[in-house]
Amino acid sequence: MPPETKPRDLLSGDAWRDFCRRLEAVGETLVGDGFPTDPRDRTEGFRYLTRLLAYAMRMEIECGDPLYPQLCRYEEPHTQWGGPNPDNTYLRAAVHPDHAYRVWGNLAGMRQIIASLQEGDMQLQQYGVFSEQTLGDWKLGADGSFELVIAKQRPERARDARTPVNWMPMHEQARLFQVRIYLSDWANDASPTLHIERIGAEGEPPPPPAPEAVAAGLDRAVGWVAASAAYWNRYTWKSFERATPNAVAAARSTPRGADNIKYGSCFWDLAEDEALVFTCEEPEAQYYNFCIHTMTWLESGDFANRQTSLSGHQLHVDDDGRVRVVLSAGDPGVPNWIDTE
Repeated sequence: MPPETKPRDLLSGDAWRDFCRRLEAVGETLVGDGFPTDPRDRTEGFRYLTRLLAYAMRMEIECGDPLYPQLCRYEEPHTQWGGPNPDNTYLRAAVHPDHAYRVWGNLAGMRQIIASLQEGDMQLQQYGVFSEQTLGDWKLGADGSFELVIAKQRPERARDARTPVNWMPMHEQARLFQVRIYLSDWANDASPTLHIERIGAEGEPPPPPAPEAVAAGLDRAVGWVAASAAYWNRYTWKSFERATPNAVAAARSTPRGADNIKYGSCFWDLAEDEALVFTCEEPEAQYYNFCIHTMTWLESGDFANRQTSLSGHQLHVDDDGRVRVVLSAGDPGVPNWIDTE
């Protein structure tokens, strides 16, 4: 929540009325200048707002208390924003630098994970990624058991003596603990259940929600929706203006983003009877994939029902060691087809 704002009173109804007015104003921006006007894009735009809101309400009201954190799953087929990866399980929890936290679970069978402490989201102009750790940075128990302590001081021991303790230093500006779990071989890669708790509140149920907490959650949620709708529209079209259609930009890390991820991109311009064939050497990476994202909304398409992405385990590699990916609106009957919808 920006420091200059103060949530309105909830019990009088003012906070809810303010929330509704601000949400209405976000909807009005979609029919204004700078947003697409064709029926499909506008329809998907209003659906996009419902998806943003579904995530924001869950994160900011149900999971927004850093005293009683919960790992909130997002970037599912029905809650997409910011170019999600269909091969990731995304989790995040609210944290506060004045407290310490314990994260635990069993990581047996997991391919890869990236966990990070963050300031917030790009669309809020909160770019900080203060700590980042992967599976190779951690010690696990013999059975795959895992414990991570997020705190300013290194812990002396784990809660369970049989499990090695891992440490992620807490940062003074950290507000989110975020997890990306990678699945490439969907039949065999594990996506385990993780848990988080504030140290000192083990087993303690959260109290009933206070009026001021719900009011603050409504304020944060609608602010996040408004910022997201404007930001990703501007982001995609500015990127398009700098690009050459049907030409691939080299993979690179995002400035101030995750150090362990590289992104390449290609904006395409195809007729309905045309296809784009993308050819590369097989990448040298623990995990890689190819996936599409929509203009304006930066969603990953209907990945629950269509083949809008292919992971390294799903891709066919030709005899010459090269990968050839085909993007088109219709299935051409060849390996590695991605549906552009």
